Amino acid sequence: MSAPSLDKRFGLAFHHFGLAVHAPDAAFTYLDALGYRGGEPMFDPLQGVNLVMRYHESMPAVEVIWPGDEPSPIDNMLKRRDSLIYHICYTAPDVPGTLAAMAETGLQLLALVEPRPAILFGGREVSFHHVANFGLIEFIHGDVPPMDLGS
Repeated sequence: MSAPSLDKRFGLAFHHFGLAVHAPDAAFTYLDALGYRGGEPMFDPLQGVNLVMRYHESMPAVEVIWPGDEPSPIDNMLKRRDSLIYHICYTAPDVPGTLAAMAETGLQLLALVEPRPAILFGGREVSFHHVANFGLIEFIHGDVPPMDLGS
């Protein structure tokens, strides 16, 4: 899959949807049936969750996230649901510039997780932000093609 072009206004390229689940087996069965493929599951100690990326030749990438042994950021989200798409992720070559451009349009953003290395993406920094009246977005910092992340 080729790298998506950057959005000209904010300098973003779509990367994946984040799917939170209690346990991954049913999600894997569904995604596998659709033709998704992916890497090995791993635990991210900085986020306190288990993770794996699933890619498809023509559909959006999906990050499957499930709790570890300790409390995690997705626990409250999963109290009333079996699963939930709870974030959209973009690659962003210039995160400060992106945030400034978004604010200039009147979007209200709140930084929730400051940049930190993400094991799933080869140590590249990620940050999470809440966009008022929209929801949670994740930025993978840097100008990187989606299929190259984590390699």
